[in-house]
Amino acid sequence: MRYRVGPSVIAANWARCYEELERAKEGDFIHVDVMDGHFVPNLTLGPDLARAIHERTGKPLDVHLMLTHPDRYIHRFVLPGVFRITVHYESSAFLSSTLRRVREAGLKAGIAISPDTPVSRLLKLLDKVDQVLVMTVYPGFAGQRMLEWVLPKVSELDRMRRERDLRFTITVDGGVKWENLSKIGPADEVVMGAAFFRGRKPAGTDPGSPL
Repeated sequence: MRYRVGPSVIAANWARCYEELERAKEGDFIHVDVMDGHFVPNLTLGPDLARAIHERTGKPLDVHLMLTHPDRYIHRFVLPGVFRITVHYESSAFLSSTLRRVREAGLKAGIAISPDTPVSRLLKLLDKVDQVLVMTVYPGFAGQRMLEWVLPKVSELDRMRRERDLRFTITVDGGVKWENLSKIGPADEVVMGAAFFRGRKPAGTDPGSPL
């Protein structure tokens, strides 16, 4: 199965930023993790660095907001090159309005779920999103091992979109490596961190289809 691959720049070696961004250009898009030190216990990239990444690479940016109040920051990530903003189901009580604001800005709206959140929580939101991001690690830190017990959510989401004739993208994020792609199932995209920048892509690996 072919997947679109988004290298997550949180896993890049920023002491070699130019070389790492050149490597990231091999992906189909670039995944930008934004963490506030509150929703998750880490601090990462902001809008200025996201803008610089696009200017350097020319690649479309997928912005993943791991923030307690994502609605307060949507406008700051409506930037050249950003094609999608994803917010966490667990992060806000105003999800419908936040997703609407993303779409009104002309971007694709995604919703992410952490490992312990059941897919059933999304039933009333699936017709309002362009993407569901399935976290296969607990959000906040790069380099974790994939929690394979989360993967049945991918098949469940695929069944739900087929039954309801919906067109949202399914993305898997967390511990994805070239060696475990065969376990992921009917997703459309994967986000790959350390394995992308420090692993070796198997010969003959096909790229995904266009965005």
